[in-house]
Amino acid sequence: MGSGVSRRVMYGEMKGMHKVETVEQMPEEYRQTLLKIINALASTEFASVEQHQAWINKGPTAEDRFAQAQVCADEAHQGFIDCRLLRQFGPEGEAMAANLLTLKMGEHPLNAFNVPFESWVDVCGFCFLLDHVAWYHLRAMEDCSYAPLAREMTSMVHEERFHASFGARRIKDIVQNPDYAKLCGATKKDAQATVDKWYPHALDTFGAAKSKFSDLAVKYGIRKWGNEELRQMWKKDLDAQIKAIGLKVPSAKKGRTIH
Repeated sequence: MGSGVSRRVMYGEMKGMHKVETVEQMPEEYRQTLLKIINALASTEFASVEQHQAWINKGPTAEDRFAQAQVCADEAHQGFIDCRLLRQFGPEGEAMAANLLTLKMGEHPLNAFNVPFESWVDVCGFCFLLDHVAWYHLRAMEDCSYAPLAREMTSMVHEERFHASFGARRIKDIVQNPDYAKLCGATKKDAQATVDKWYPHALDTFGAAKSKFSDLAVKYGIRKWGNEELRQMWKKDLDAQIKAIGLKVPSAKKGRTIH
């Protein structure tokens, strides 16, 4: 079935059963939960491309410009994969896929993806924090109960890890490497500002702590972890990374809109 993908459901109440291969095999509650997850995933991919596109070929080094182009290509590729999965759900999924391709900044479902990048430091800060969020979300769906999505995770997880690692390295360089900071025209203060900007957005992007939808996703083996467990995993990881770089961890309460 693909590298790292089992034939049977590995977690949730369906553990031990054969994975779901087609929409026709799904109970209605499972179908609606999975449809919502894939639609949310796809919306972030295309929205991220829109945020990044103004900064393509504007990075201070050749490596930055290559990485920026690769991030955009990966996000678009993932979005089209998600749209292909959506279309398997029939007219409802086809309408969702078509709608996603028309949305512009300010219309995206998740607020973090309606916020423009203001500088190259902002691009790096977004990759550092929000692409780490994406990596945790995708990790939660590795080897999930829906086989077509599980197979796609075998590449998508690694792509998001590349994006997040790139952002983390460049924020670290801005703080600790005077030569790179000079190329960016940035300071430690700028790095702190972008971390402060994206940190509450990142925490919000995991969704509400108490969520029927999140509980159903775990119940059906679509995700390994619920919203709050994922948020705390991310927070423990990123708080340590932020401190190691030499920056201050922002308040987990300031600027939040979803709890």
